[in-house]
Amino acid sequence: MTLRPLLTIVMPVSGDDATVATALESALAQTLVDIEIICVDDASTDGTAAVLERFRQRDPRVRVVRHEHNLSAFQARRTGVLAASAERVMFLDGDDELTPDAAATAVAQAEATDSDIVGFGVTVVERDGRTGSPYEVRLQPPQHPLVGKDVLSGLFPVGKPAQGQLWRFLFRTSVLREAYSLVADDLSLARVNDLPLLFLAAAIATSYTAVPDKLYRYHFGRGGSGHRVDTVGRAQFYTGAITSVDAIGPAVEALAASHADPALVRDTYESVRLSIIGYVCFQLVEHSDDAVLDSALAHLHTVASGKDIVHAAARFYPGTLKALKFHTTWQGLPEGSARSILLVTSTLRTGGVSAVLTSQARYLHEAGYRVTVVARNGGSDASVLPVGIPFIELASRQLPAQLTQWAEICRAQEVDVIIDHQVLYMDTWPEFALVARAEGAATIGWLHNFVARPVYDGNDRLTLIERCSPTLAQLVTLSPLDVAYFRLRGIDHVAYLPNPPSPLMFESAAHSGAKPAPSGRLELVWWGRLEQRTKQVRELVEVGVQLRALGVPFNLTIIGPDWDDVTAKKLNALARRRGVGDAVTAVGPRRGAALVAAIDAADAFISTSIIEGYQLTIAEAQARGLPVFMYELPWLTLVQENQGVVAVPQGDARGLASRLAETLADPERYAQLSLASLDAASRARDHDFAQLYRDVVTGALPPRFSPHPTLDDARQLLGLLVFFAQRANGGPVTSTDSVAWGKRVWESAAPLGRATLRRVPGLQPLAHRAKGWLGAR
Repeated sequence: MTLRPLLTIVMPVSGDDATVATALESALAQTLVDIEIICVDDASTDGTAAVLERFRQRDPRVRVVRHEHNLSAFQARRTGVLAASAERVMFLDGDDELTPDAAATAVAQAEATDSDIVGFGVTVVERDGRTGSPYEVRLQPPQHPLVGKDVLSGLFPVGKPAQGQLWRFLFRTSVLREAYSLVADDLSLARVNDLPLLFLAAAIATSYTAVPDKLYRYHFGRGGSGHRVDTVGRAQFYTGAITSVDAIGPAVEALAASHADPALVRDTYESVRLSIIGYVCFQLVEHSDDAVLDSALAHLHTVASGKDIVHAAARFYPGTLKALKFHTTWQGLPEGSARSILLVTSTLRTGGVSAVLTSQARYLHEAGYRVTVVARNGGSDASVLPVGIPFIELASRQLPAQLTQWAEICRAQEVDVIIDHQVLYMDTWPEFALVARAEGAATIGWLHNFVARPVYDGNDRLTLIERCSPTLAQLVTLSPLDVAYFRLRGIDHVAYLPNPPSPLMFESAAHSGAKPAPSGRLELVWWGRLEQRTKQVRELVEVGVQLRALGVPFNLTIIGPDWDDVTAKKLNALARRRGVGDAVTAVGPRRGAALVAAIDAADAFISTSIIEGYQLTIAEAQARGLPVFMYELPWLTLVQENQGVVAVPQGDARGLASRLAETLADPERYAQLSLASLDAASRARDHDFAQLYRDVVTGALPPRFSPHPTLDDARQLLGLLVFFAQRANGGPVTSTDSVAWGKRVWESAAPLGRATLRRVPGLQPLAHRAKGWLGAR
C-alpha cells in the first residue's frame, strides 16, 4: 500500500456485531488494494468493538476510532472523513457490503473525469433475499454527467422524492469536509443522518459523473428502516428524519447566500424537506399499528406544521391522504381578505345545487371577487353561468390525476377559498380539501340536504363529514337543526344559511295580490324532478286517490323531467291503475313562461317530499301566491313561522287530502293562506345574499347563523334520525306529529334505534337522556 491511499472507506458502526465482519470482509476483498478502512465505533455496547479489533490486528489497512459516547452516524462519518488520508471517500454501513470491484470502478471513474462526486448502482436485498424491487430501481443514480449548479438539481430534482443515501456515491474528501464545516461540530442526527450531508455536498460540488455498475449491496430492514410502528417511540424515531433535515436549514441559507443561483438552493432544499415530511407521513400511515396511528400522527404534527404535512403528502405521497384526512387539525380561513373563489360541483346543470352555485357565482362576482367554477364530472352546461366567470372541467375521472389538476387549478387561479357543494354526495372530498389546503386555499363544505340524508340513504357519509370536518374551514348547512346536530357532535365551525332566491322568485316580486279562492274543481300543481327516493312523487298519486275518495273534484298537474326509475309515462300509468288517471297527469318538464302559466293556473302547491334541505319550489309557489300543502319537514327554515303552509305527518295522504278539501272550501281561509304565502316569499327574498356570501368567505357570519343547540333540538334530532333509519330499512311511515316522532318510533322500533346509534355511535349518551325526554322509560 502506498503512503497515501487512493480511497478511504468510512464505516460508521454501532451495535453491528452480527454483520460488521461480513461488511469488513467485503471491504478488504477489494481488487483495489491501495485503500484504507476507517471504522468509527459510535460507542457500541455489544461485541462490535472486539470484531473491529480482530480485523485491525489482521490487516493494517483497517483503522479503528472509538467514540466514548454515542454521537449518531452523522458524527461517526464526520470523524471518519476528518481522519481520512485519501483524496476520495466512500461509505459503507456496518450491515451492508461492497462488491469486490467497487473501489476500483468508482476511483477509476473519478480519476478519469476529475469529478467531485461519482454515482454508482445499488442492489437492494430484501429480508427474504429477493432483489430488483421498485425501491432498488429508485435508488439508481442519474447516469448523465452534471456540472455546476446542475449537480444539486440533478441529485435532488425539485418535486421528486428525495434520495439521500451517502453509500451510493464516491466523494472528493475536500467537498465532504467543507460540507461538515457548515454545521455545528456537535450536531447529532438520530434519523436520516446521511441526506443532510449529501445535500450540502451536492450544493458545494461542481462536477458529477456515474457508472451503471451496481457496486453496493444494501440490506433493507437490517437497520432502522422498514419496521412496524408499534409504539410512539418508534414514531418518534421516524419523525427524527424531519428534525435532521431542519437542522441544516442555517447551513443551506449560508450556502444560498454565496451560490450562483440562491433560489435554486432554497427551492431544492424546501422540496427535499417536504419530501422527507411526506415520506415520514407515508411511513406512519402505512406501517403504524391501528392502536398507535392516532398518537403517531399527533406526534408528527408536533414536528411539522399541519400545512407542511398536507402539502408534503399531497405532492409526494398522495395515497396517504386517504388516511391523513382522518388525522388532521382544523385550520380556519386564510388570513387577510380573500380575492379568488373557487366554486365546485359534480356537473353544472339548471336547478338544484347548480342553481345555488350559479347564484353564488353571480353575487361573489358582482362583489368584486375573482370567481372560477369547476365541475368534477362531464356533461356540464356552462351557459348557465354569468358572463365573465371561467369554467373548468376536470380532465380525468381518476382520483390521483384529479388531485394533481386540483392543485394546478388552485395555483393557477391563486385560489383563497373553495366552496365545495359535493360534500354530502361524494366520499373523496376530504382529499380535495387537503390538497387545496396544501396550496394555501381553505375549503368551505356546503350541505344541500338535511343532516339525516346519509342515514336515510344507508351510507356512512355523515360519519365521514364528522371525522373529516377538520379539513374544512367552515361547514355550511341549511337549517338551525343541522347546526345543532354538528355542534352536539363537537363541531363548532358550522353555520346555516338559506338558499338564494331563484329567478322565478325575483320575477314574481311584483305579484302582490292574493289569489282568488277556487270555485268548483281544485287545480293542484307540483314541479321538480320525478324522483321517488326523496320527493316521493308516487305519493302524489296517493293523495289524488284520497281526494277522489273524499269526493273532491280536482286536477293535479305534475311537472318535471324523468329521473332514475320514475318517468312521466310510468307515473301516468300508476295514476290510471289507481283510478285517478283522468285527474293526475304528469306532463314532463316545463320552463320559463310555460312553467309560470301552469303555476298561475293552480290553486295550491302540493309536496310529498320525505327529506329536503331547502325546498325551493315551496318559496317559488308562495311567490305566486299559492298556499302550500305538504308532508311535515320540520327542520326546513322555509316552513318555520310560515302561515302559508299547511303540513300533515309524513305518509298521511288521507290527512293531506282532507286539509286540502277543508281549506279550499273555505274562501276566507284560502285568502289568508295566499296572503301569508306572499309574505313568506317576500321574507325569503329579503336576505342580503351578497353580504352573506361575503361574510362566509371572510369568516364574518353573524353568530345568529350558528346557534347553540338546545335540549329540544337534541330530542327532535334523535327522533328524526331514528325515523329516517326506519325508512332506510324499509319500515312504514308513522302518522304522528313531528314533535312526537321520537316517542312513537322509540317505543315501536328499538332495533332500528340501535341501528341508528351504530351509524352514529357518538349519540349514545344523548340517546340515553333522550329516552327519558321521550317518555320511553
